Amino acid sequence: MPSHKTLSFKLHLPAKTWMAVALAIGMVVAGWSTFIAASQPWMGLRLGLAEGSESQIVVVTAKGPSQHIPVGTEVVALKSMKHRIELEPFDLITEPDGLMKDFAEYGRFLLRQNEIAQIKSYGQNNSFDLIAADGTVYPIKPDAEGRPLSSLPPDFWVQVVVGFLAWMVSASVFIFRPRQQNARYLLLSGAATLVFTTAAACYTTRELGFDGETFRWACDINFLGGSLFAASFVALLLYYPRKIAPRWVGIAVVSLFVLWFVLQQLGFFESMVFARRFLVMLGVLATFILAGVQWFVTRKEPLARASLQWFLLSWLLGTSLFAVFILLPQMFGIDTSSIQGYAFSLFLLVYGGLAFGILRFRLFEIGDWWRGILTWTGAVLLLVLLDLLFLYGLKLSTGASLSLSLLISGLLWLPFRAWLWKMITRRKKEGFRAHFDKLMAIAANPHGSTAQQEAWQNHLQQEFSALEVTALTDEVNEAGLDRNGLDLLVPGILGQAGIRLSHASEGRRLFHPRDIAETREMRSMLNHILDSLDSYKKGILQERKRIARDVHDNTMGNLLSALHQGETDSKDEKIRNSIRELRQIINDQPVERGDFTSFLATMENECRQRAETGGLALEWKEIGLAEIELDRTAMHAMSSILREALTNILKHAEATRASIELRGREQHLEAVISDNGKGLPPIQGNSGNGLKNMESRLAELGGELSLPESEKGAVIIVSLPLAERS
Repeated sequence: MPSHKTLSFKLHLPAKTWMAVALAIGMVVAGWSTFIAASQPWMGLRLGLAEGSESQIVVVTAKGPSQHIPVGTEVVALKSMKHRIELEPFDLITEPDGLMKDFAEYGRFLLRQNEIAQIKSYGQNNSFDLIAADGTVYPIKPDAEGRPLSSLPPDFWVQVVVGFLAWMVSASVFIFRPRQQNARYLLLSGAATLVFTTAAACYTTRELGFDGETFRWACDINFLGGSLFAASFVALLLYYPRKIAPRWVGIAVVSLFVLWFVLQQLGFFESMVFARRFLVMLGVLATFILAGVQWFVTRKEPLARASLQWFLLSWLLGTSLFAVFILLPQMFGIDTSSIQGYAFSLFLLVYGGLAFGILRFRLFEIGDWWRGILTWTGAVLLLVLLDLLFLYGLKLSTGASLSLSLLISGLLWLPFRAWLWKMITRRKKEGFRAHFDKLMAIAANPHGSTAQQEAWQNHLQQEFSALEVTALTDEVNEAGLDRNGLDLLVPGILGQAGIRLSHASEGRRLFHPRDIAETREMRSMLNHILDSLDSYKKGILQERKRIARDVHDNTMGNLLSALHQGETDSKDEKIRNSIRELRQIINDQPVERGDFTSFLATMENECRQRAETGGLALEWKEIGLAEIELDRTAMHAMSSILREALTNILKHAEATRASIELRGREQHLEAVISDNGKGLPPIQGNSGNGLKNMESRLAELGGELSLPESEKGAVIIVSLPLAERS
């Protein structure tokens, strides 16, 4: 019980405290590796094989204590007062794990490393000699203070930094997700990476010899770390993103790799390549198999599937590239140790991807581009594999091999890849007409009705194949994602409550920002349709009002005038004019008139005839109209107003006399219509259609209508702005 309380207390320490602990551990391990590398005697000398040779050892760089040795000097031996060793290409091997045939050969390698280290150590007090092929002896006195940090090569720092960052990433994820089993295995893999990269950095960047016992332990630690790295990822995929095995299986996997390490330490295996590569490669293969299983079991869980895509992306780009470029060639005897240190940087992709997946970082976007990255990676892999085939299989030169692989990839693979990618990712879209017709069907429902909202919901559900659609109680202002992309929130139409769509594509994927854009486009199109329909309905209503107004003001007046006439030719003419005007009203064509003078004459004649027919004495006056110009629309409006005013007098005023006075005044045409009848009440909300028609006509042209008080009869004053002179 006390131990349980202690563990509970530790788990509840602040995150920053755990981060400080993780940072301290990483810095200690990185510092240890740097100390081991820097404490070695510094010669400033780097040897390598001459270009095109498999046995000739030459000086590649010479600095510091060795700066007097010419670069390119062929070296055959090292010699001190007590030891002499004839150098072999065997001594230059950077990473023995994948290149030693058996452990006996590895033992011989370590003995030679130990002899070289003893010669270097002797030289710290008394210089040792480097013997050239031509017999020249170059004395070297290594720096007793060790290697300057600036002399450590870039691949040393790459390995140390990769291990440190991998550890910090995995520790950070574990600190924020301590209860998740996958985070625990990620922490194990981070610790393993910190161990094997820093251990490898010590001996892969050595200057010639390294103490044999130290070399052995560093190499063993590197192998143990690499084994735990592979084991942790196999175990992680048993529980990430879905748990597909009991808890003990993951522990058993890690235990198997540890047991394998112990067996090879005890000499159970003869082949070193088999002992140190087989189970690791098997673990890499197992991760692909488990990834396939996870892919199947998460087929209806888009969140888990997206997290798995992060793993596939990071693992394939990181570990797979390392296995293809480093581990696999070593199994066929190809030395890739010179780039191994830099290749460790690929593991940062693994940790970055897994961290994003476990923390569920932008899961809804990964489906768009992860396949593309993997496809491009496949193209690069093919390029490299072709190059290896031509270089090692056909024995072509490096330049010819690269050129031929580029030619094949460019002419065959890349076009095929582009076509295949297009076929895979092409999304079938409905035609614009079908899409538009569906939105039109929604808009055809009663404006703002429940049926219209339900039609909009059904359309969204069908468009995204959502498993569930829910009407929200609150209004949604903007479309957006919820629950890491499981849900899409969509505004309602016409200010109605929002809609929640859940599980896109029948639960096979997450909603994406692209879906937000598509939703906005659909809403914009629907709103445009609704606005257009609204404008159309308003236009219809306005047109109806126009026709009713013109029929009321013009046609009805002519027909009323004809009704009061006897059987005369004038009556027939009025009826014919009424029919012609009715056609013009229906077709929205202004009445054809001549100039303003002709218009006045026509109107005077028409008004007098109508007044005479109704038994009304009419006085017609024109004042200051000589310079008046009026466009056809204004003349049509004025004629309609005069007709309506005269019709009202004849029908309602019970008058015996009427007067129409037209006068020009300050850029206005003013008409004063008066009578001696019983008068009209002031304009009120309940006034008749006649006055309303007059007001609407004048309002369209910027004119005004007034009804001043009169002692007897009614007075209507109409003011109409004149057209500007050109």
